[in-house]
Amino acid sequence: MTSRNSDSTGAESTDPDIRMAYQSITLQGSLNWLVLTYGKSCLQWSPALKLVAAGSQGLPELKQFIAQSEQSIFFAFLRVFVDGVTCFATITYIPEGTSGLRRARTSVAGRTVQSWFKGPQATLATSHLEDLTASAIRKAMPFTPVRPVGIARTSSEAPANREKTLPRAPGSVTRTASEPATYISMRGPPNFGDPSTRSQLREAARRSSEAEDRAALREEAARQARIKWLREEEARKAVEEEGARRAQLERDLARSAAMRMARQEEERAEEERRTRERIERRRRDAERRAEVARKLEEQRLEEVRRLEEAARAEEELKRKALERRDAARFAGVKRRRESRLAGDSLLLSGWVTVQNAESVTWRRRYFQMTDTLIRFYNKDKDVAGIPVDVVVLKDAKPSVKEWYEGFEELRAIPHSFALILGSGESPMMLFSDTNAEKDLLSGLLMTCP
Repeated sequence: MTSRNSDSTGAESTDPDIRMAYQSITLQGSLNWLVLTYGKSCLQWSPALKLVAAGSQGLPELKQFIAQSEQSIFFAFLRVFVDGVTCFATITYIPEGTSGLRRARTSVAGRTVQSWFKGPQATLATSHLEDLTASAIRKAMPFTPVRPVGIARTSSEAPANREKTLPRAPGSVTRTASEPATYISMRGPPNFGDPSTRSQLREAARRSSEAEDRAALREEAARQARIKWLREEEARKAVEEEGARRAQLERDLARSAAMRMARQEEERAEEERRTRERIERRRRDAERRAEVARKLEEQRLEEVRRLEEAARAEEELKRKALERRDAARFAGVKRRRESRLAGDSLLLSGWVTVQNAESVTWRRRYFQMTDTLIRFYNKDKDVAGIPVDVVVLKDAKPSVKEWYEGFEELRAIPHSFALILGSGESPMMLFSDTNAEKDLLSGLLMTCP
């Protein structure tokens, strides 16, 4: 998933449909679930996640949609009400049988989807829809929501007949060394001296206040004077800079005028020279065009002849390929009939070279084919062990494609063909050692029930 846009609700994606559905879910709108999956482009899976469905009927509707969908891998976001608590969950559904590479890619995409949906949420990954329940979502929440509880009454709301216990005052308090050494008794009024002393103290405080006011006035006057001086200095500098700017502008204008006149003279002389060269060039071009036209006509006629021959050759190759396909289908039907008569479930085994969509490397594999699947092994001695890859044919509606049916890269590879499964898997390309082996293998694939 490449730059990402974010909205006020926290969902981050370039798809506006995803953001709108996410807002409806988190803001208690009409929707309570959405489902994302990979889009499809021709025969290849698109790496972008798209909104494929959304609903308002909760977890049962979400599970029903996943169960009935033709897709295989889904990412869902859900709001569910469990035990009086609203929970949110990000769900990754990976069905059983998914290859290891696709499972790893899906896990990475799941973390990306989880980062889109902000806030506390449960994170679940499952391969069985029956494991997806409301209780499982509640258990997967990163914290346990706490229900509201009653508020305890304060002491003022206690019963009226309850006896109140008040804190006791200390007997005496002594001030610190930074304060005047005066002892204050908590059992009598404080003693601040006689009236004469109090009058002297008030007078001293008044004089100190007046001195502070005078100092503040002096500081304010000095500050205003400095501000005035700074403004005058700025005005003077502005006048000087304006004069210098005007003088420089006049010099620049004079220099520009001189340069413009010189440039105009050079342009006039250059235009005369170009006119002479243009006339001469037209004459030479006319002669050269006549020669080129003659050679091009010869090349065109040769190319037409070559293309006609190539088209005839390609049509002949396609005709032969169609004949071989009919023969291969007949051989496949015959082999299936012989297998059923003999009671053998193994239709075909042998060596083939395979290239999967996830790799650009061709790998030689030993295979065993039945009605329902093909098992691939590194060696023919490994058939008793676990295969390196399995292709399920049952209900997959496999189809065989030749090089001229959209697989031009197979044109130069003898005995090759492409296998496409209707289940949505990426195309697989194969080639056999001989045409006979290719015809039998492709014929069996074309006649799968």
